[in-house]
Amino acid sequence: MAQKEVFSPLLDFVDVLVELYLGSFIRPFVAIHEKFYGAINQVLRQILDDHVIPVWCTANFITYARTILVVPTLLLLAWGHTLVPSLLVVLVDLGDFLDGVVARFWNDKAKEKESSSTDDKVEKRASSPTNSDKDSFEVVVTGSPHCLDSWVTIHRQRSYGGFVDAVCDKAFVIPCWILLLNTVPGSTYIKLLQYFTLFSLILAETASGCIRFRAYFTSGGLPAPKVEGFDFSSSAVTADHVGKAKQTFEMMGTALFIIPLTRYLGVLVLFLAVPLAYESVRRKVISRVVYVSGDVTSFDHKTIRLWIQAKAMGSKLYVGVPGESMTDKILNACSVSCVDQVIAEAPAKADLMFLEKYGIDFCVISPGQSKFVTDEVIHSNRCLQLGEDGIARPLNTKSQSKSD
Repeated sequence: MAQKEVFSPLLDFVDVLVELYLGSFIRPFVAIHEKFYGAINQVLRQILDDHVIPVWCTANFITYARTILVVPTLLLLAWGHTLVPSLLVVLVDLGDFLDGVVARFWNDKAKEKESSSTDDKVEKRASSPTNSDKDSFEVVVTGSPHCLDSWVTIHRQRSYGGFVDAVCDKAFVIPCWILLLNTVPGSTYIKLLQYFTLFSLILAETASGCIRFRAYFTSGGLPAPKVEGFDFSSSAVTADHVGKAKQTFEMMGTALFIIPLTRYLGVLVLFLAVPLAYESVRRKVISRVVYVSGDVTSFDHKTIRLWIQAKAMGSKLYVGVPGESMTDKILNACSVSCVDQVIAEAPAKADLMFLEKYGIDFCVISPGQSKFVTDEVIHSNRCLQLGEDGIARPLNTKSQSKSD
């Protein structure tokens, strides 16, 4: 506890500096970055639309191909070459942008094929309920045994591309940084700056990769719902933009660092990526406790779906079971893998005092459940209602009266 009290002010001060850096420098950079890559995206997409590319040329194939380039890059660096490894790093960065364009291209092709198909009945249609579909997990009776993928399997299949893309980026650049530690030149102070920059990025990206692995393999099976009218983060720059700017600084800085004539410029660019790497990890590990009511009439897939999506919006999920002699409801809640803690004999209505006592940040309810929270919780903007359209919105007095 004492260590936490000592480091907490220091981390708060670092957060303030990073946020100042994001608002004053990164936000203008992101605006230019978006225009530049938006123009490249249009050109590449036009090329893909005009020319037929083989079906094996998928986004994942490009991701694997550019990751394999780490082997020749490391070998050339070990043999003392600089220009070709630097160009390979730039090529890998362009490949990271290209696989996104290719992924969107094939997704659009699949949607066109699906919409033009005359066969609307598919033997197996099981989709992860992400937004507007009430129960988009459709079970078709065929008269014979057949398999359907679970929500977890479907969600992992859908999110695999983004997961492997992020992990492969780190699998390429971290070994390069480790090898470049042996090539640090300069005087004592400049050496310390270079070592500090490389070590900071290595530690941050390694931690980020571990968090990615854990999040992917422990996901509940449903993505976090879209949130409208509310932003969990007060930052001037979104997490997506932080990641894009970080990726650009890291790859371009590494390419410049490899070449002796531009090494110090590369150190500067890499140093600009350090606060972004810190912010990226900080946002991944931020604690957010979400609370749902376990006082449900029927414990079915709709209840589990609400709980999974609520957990996806935070880091921990608490389920409150009000009243006494609720053993079955408590055991049902304890049996769900996405639930972190069950609060037995919880109040029938969650108030601010109850939220503060258990460290709960937000309540998530479904339509018609506004009776489980008090008006002070609603007015404090700490209650989100997950609507029938799959979108979470802050519950206010107007929406409360409609749902009731």
